[in-house]
Amino acid sequence: MTAKQVLQLHSEGFNRALTQQDYHALDGIYSEMYMLVRPDGTVLNKQQVLKDLREQLRIRSIELEEAIVRVVGSVAILTAASKTVSSRNGKESQAYFRLVAVYGQEGGAIRLVHFQSTLIVEKEAA
Repeated sequence: MTAKQVLQLHSEGFNRALTQQDYHALDGIYSEMYMLVRPDGTVLNKQQVLKDLREQLRIRSIELEEAIVRVVGSVAILTAASKTVSSRNGKESQAYFRLVAVYGQEGGAIRLVHFQSTLIVEKEAA
């Protein structure tokens, strides 16, 4: 697993699948051990995330910034900023957050094991 492979999987695989509502691809990207920790501290597993995406949450766009991938053995840690436009039950919102995505080598595939985000408050110019 290389940093380039992980960044490509995250950008062209994971983010593309989210914006195109490709649940089959997401099912293959998420590890069975997947855990999402939202900015409010709530925790969801793989099945709960897929259910939320199918029933309520739509990701309209994702803009990744400042991405850095560190590979340690069979684990890769992606840290980046993300500007995301989404809608929940038809109500659109925008979020700017710092994310940590942990990918692990599982057999012959690289899977997303953990995703955690923290909201970034943009500072006003003085």
